[in-house]
Amino acid sequence: MKKNIGLLSTLLIVPFNLLAAESAGFQQLASMIMSLLLVVGCIVLLAVLIKRFNPQMTPSDEFKVIRSINIGSKERLLVVEMDNKHHVLGVTSGSINYLYQLETPLAEQQMPEFAKQLAHFMNPKNKK
Repeated sequence: MKKNIGLLSTLLIVPFNLLAAESAGFQQLASMIMSLLLVVGCIVLLAVLIKRFNPQMTPSDEFKVIRSINIGSKERLLVVEMDNKHHVLGVTSGSINYLYQLETPLAEQQMPEFAKQLAHFMNPKNKK
């Protein structure tokens, strides 16, 4: 009789243990998914805030970069257009130096199609 009770209790307890193990696995999976969604949400929120409050991303009509040439890891030459004249600037991590004014303006480089579409997407004036 005691054998039958032991066998019966084992048969009743095993499914509950399996259900508890499955629910613990489900809880871990749900926790992992919620954590992932929280991290992705934080990344999207930070991207929106940086886009909204970064003054360097706004285009200007008075100042336009025509060409940019990397010279070193933190040094570059910029050809900028101001007042319909092209000027050459030397830019380092610590300073910006005016070098000279070009006598003949450079032709503006054509942007690749993907860059044009990305600029159109990133420009807040194009939002509908």
